[in-house]
Amino acid sequence: MRTLLQILLFCAFWLAQLFAASAQMSSAQEVKRPSERLPVYGEFGFGGGQTLFFGDIRTKLAQSIRAGDFTPNSGFNTVLGFIIAPESWSGLGLGARAKVFAASPSNGAQSERYFFNYYNAGFCGKWYVLTQKYNDGLYLRGSWGFGQLTAKRDNSPAKEEYLHQFAVGSTFTGGLGWTFPVGLVGISIEAEFETSSRNGTITGVGEGQLFQSGQIGLNVLISF
Repeated sequence: MRTLLQILLFCAFWLAQLFAASAQMSSAQEVKRPSERLPVYGEFGFGGGQTLFFGDIRTKLAQSIRAGDFTPNSGFNTVLGFIIAPESWSGLGLGARAKVFAASPSNGAQSERYFFNYYNAGFCGKWYVLTQKYNDGLYLRGSWGFGQLTAKRDNSPAKEEYLHQFAVGSTFTGGLGWTFPVGLVGISIEAEFETSSRNGTITGVGEGQLFQSGQIGLNVLISF
């Protein structure tokens, strides 16, 4: 709950900055062209993805939660964001985006289970490369910002014995998608690749331990 609250507060801060910038730009434009308003799009969606492990994250997990041999699982994505996209930007939009990825439990070799949750929130850019019109057609997307990992080893559910690891850092995601305009909304299908570098503290090893992971995923998004 505390982790989710931190993500929401982080998103709220940047969204407030975006709305403030939007209001200033809108006021400036209304002086010149009273009939025009600055377009601000909301976006939310769901999807799925497969966890990817990079670098020596398995070694770090073995040191921190005594992780044995297991396969990282797939899971579900939840996405929320806002984009500012004036027509004069020719299909380009800038804003903020947050994503939560909850992976399915992974089974270990000794009947233990591993649980992983991944969070990220930050700046987002989106460009419709063919139509040059926002919310219509083929687009490229990039996001960069805060990233967090929480890992838990469930040794024995009956005895409620758990080991936890927490790490924070940065996350970059790149996406390729297509938006279908449907009335006043756009429905997008988007493939994405994510890579994250996070630092955590391991008891007996020290601070600044690097946990590298990522995801390949497919999401369905609605923008309005």
